[in-house]
Amino acid sequence: MKFTQKWTAGLLAAATWCLLLPSARAQLNLPEPSPPAQIQQKIGFTDITVRYARPAVKGRTTFGDLVPYGKLWRTGASDATVITFSDSIQLAGHWVPKGAYSLFTIPQAQQWTVILNRYTEGHGTEGYDEKNDQLRFNVKPQTSPRYYESFTIELQELVQNKGQLWLNWANTAVSFAIESNANARILAQIQQRMSGNEEKSPGLYYQAALYFFDTQQNPQQALDWVSQAVALKPAFNYLHLQAKLYARVGNYKAAIEAARQSANVARQEKFTDYVELNNRLIAEWQKKP
Repeated sequence: MKFTQKWTAGLLAAATWCLLLPSARAQLNLPEPSPPAQIQQKIGFTDITVRYARPAVKGRTTFGDLVPYGKLWRTGASDATVITFSDSIQLAGHWVPKGAYSLFTIPQAQQWTVILNRYTEGHGTEGYDEKNDQLRFNVKPQTSPRYYESFTIELQELVQNKGQLWLNWANTAVSFAIESNANARILAQIQQRMSGNEEKSPGLYYQAALYFFDTQQNPQQALDWVSQAVALKPAFNYLHLQAKLYARVGNYKAAIEAARQSANVARQEKFTDYVELNNRLIAEWQKKP
């Protein structure tokens, strides 16, 4: 009897000791169900970083169920999603100062509210206070062109100093425009260089004209600059840009002549791509009235 009591007491002690072991010994090292992710992208001169976690669909209904309509969402999983700008930037046409912001959303079937909030230390929506909102705006959701099992944030359609920020999950996609302040900085730089007293190089005139052409700003000013570049150095690429700017202002006769000159110089320098490109433009412009 005494032996049985001692043996039972020993088992109880051993079981109690196992229960008191540090919990880490009983845990398995498993992947996170919503793995963290980070994207980095430069738009214009502005560095953009997004830190977020990526929940998976796993056969569930995402918006309207897993993420309830009309409720504040962390726009991901785990900690709140944080987006950082190294310089002031425009989101959906609204200027936002440089800095870090939590990116919250309120999904609805027909409209989402996008929120940038200055509090960035929260887990999920904890600590969120509307008084810390930097910006709110509305966007319309759409059906994504492909299915996203994992929630995905992307910066796409990058052209010059602008692009689109996309939020994709399952078959739902939301996007809004994002634009840097690079244009204002470049215009100030051009103004400073062009108004200075130093001698202007043909390359400077060409760069300024090309920037205006690419960003579709003041074609007559761009034409004046590239014409000064051509006067200093009739390079085939300068003449080619001059031809396109003549066409943009509607002077197709001058555009054809400049394109022919560009093709001749390009042929002499064995740049056959420019020869073919100029010839295609000439054929197109010859059809203009």
